[in-house]
Amino acid sequence: MLVLLAMTSLQGFAQIPDERNFPENTKRGVLNMSQYPDVLIDGKAKNTAPGLRIYDDQNLFISPTQITGNYVIINYLEDNFGDVSRIWILNEIERKRVLPAAKEWVPQIFKNTNM
Repeated sequence: MLVLLAMTSLQGFAQIPDERNFPENTKRGVLNMSQYPDVLIDGKAKNTAPGLRIYDDQNLFISPTQITGNYVIINYLEDNFGDVSRIWILNEIERKRVLPAAKEWVPQIFKNTNM
């Protein structure tokens, strides 16, 4: 019975990821939530998207009222309107990693080749 319990618990540990993968255009900043729903990131006021998702350092979804501390180092993602749509609170290991530079969106020119 003990062996069966040990085998099933090991499968659960194998599914826990070591590190988080962030989307392509993720940016890094220092968050201040003192004026929610507007947030200050690197001292600049930014609007939050209606579906804002905030993840803590263990990748669990949290509400804005659960953020402790005035200044928190984060990765964040903006939607097409420039509103902050996702926030990840970083742990010590993630803070030390260099984040790739975000690509600036450039509109594509539509060429009609059917004429």
